[in-house]
Amino acid sequence: MQKRPASTLDVSKIHTASFVIEEDILRHNLSILKYVKDKTGAKMFQALKTWATWELFPIVREYLDGTEVSSLNEARLGYDEFNHEVHMYAPAYKDEEFADVLKYCSTIIFNSFDQWKKFKPQVHAFEKETGMTRECGLRLNPEYTGKDEHGGLWSPCAPGSRLGIRISEFKQALATDPKALDGISGFHFHIFFDKTFPELKEAIQVVEKNFGSYFAQMKWINLGGGQKISDDDYDVEGLIALINDFKKKHSVDIHMEPGAAIVKYAGALVTSVLDVVYRDDVPYKIAILDMSFNAHMPDFLLAPDMDNPVRDAVITREPDAHKSDNMYQLAGGTCVTGDKLSHYHIFKSPLKPGDKVVIEDGIQYNLVQCTMFNGVQHPSIVLWKDGKAQVIREFTYEDYRARMG
Repeated sequence: MQKRPASTLDVSKIHTASFVIEEDILRHNLSILKYVKDKTGAKMFQALKTWATWELFPIVREYLDGTEVSSLNEARLGYDEFNHEVHMYAPAYKDEEFADVLKYCSTIIFNSFDQWKKFKPQVHAFEKETGMTRECGLRLNPEYTGKDEHGGLWSPCAPGSRLGIRISEFKQALATDPKALDGISGFHFHIFFDKTFPELKEAIQVVEKNFGSYFAQMKWINLGGGQKISDDDYDVEGLIALINDFKKKHSVDIHMEPGAAIVKYAGALVTSVLDVVYRDDVPYKIAILDMSFNAHMPDFLLAPDMDNPVRDAVITREPDAHKSDNMYQLAGGTCVTGDKLSHYHIFKSPLKPGDKVVIEDGIQYNLVQCTMFNGVQHPSIVLWKDGKAQVIREFTYEDYRARMG
């Protein structure tokens, strides 16, 4: 496979703060996913929870099959702007929304047998009334955790997780009602965040051990997402072999729902330094940026141990171990004390007001989670193509005001 192309982004042409998506790198990532599709016949769905810049869906449509969504709003966005192949999973469905879920979603995945039993009559009534088929699935919880660097924060199989049906619950439901799987076309499981192929291979062995005896009744199995398929060192050929072996062994189709792999290193959050603060009780300086970690990169608040690369800088967590005049803690421009990174960056040269700071790989999850907390300016959305910046969306006071009432 070709290596991910280097960024060509010229930050001097970017007005900050902006989320900038590089089309060449986006297409590179998508081409790898399409390669897996072409070699296996698997279906690939864009997980909108990771990235949902719908103006660029025409690009993604060239490579992938549809969208994987988790809410009615996402379902409608996928239906309206991508195509009508919309697969939805939610931990629970609202009574007043389910008619629209049926309208916009081609496949609906339930989190429990109780949810399936509750909504099954509506599914059948919709199919009878419209003549349209809706495939239904169940989410499994394989109780596989593997290596988890964040204390179970993002593991859907962590103890107490509300997501998916455990094998003990699965067997109990079938013991109570042997026909509980009637009308179910497939199983879905999602066990990863930012993982590699060996972990997928190990996890599938656990899934097969627990649930494999039921696969013969299914048309498809959804392997979820969270795999770093578009990374240069990912074992793409191993993934292809695994999918083909799995399909042959169980006579099922395979679905996958990459999210981060689509935009991995295909975009950055470009910011500017507003001020540099010096404190004589710490060995670093503080660079205040025209963005907010609270509002624009909230995963860092949930998991302070996360690292995020910054262009032309080296990360350190031990400021006392370094003597550098160019070591900075990056901080946001809100009035919240904790609006800052818990690690530090050593830059090649000193920062001064007006300098651009490029937070690499800044698109995944951040753009979809952005808020306008503290009235802070929402970063613009920009496409970088052929050496030019194309502004997709700028946000205004009216956007902020409209959300407040």
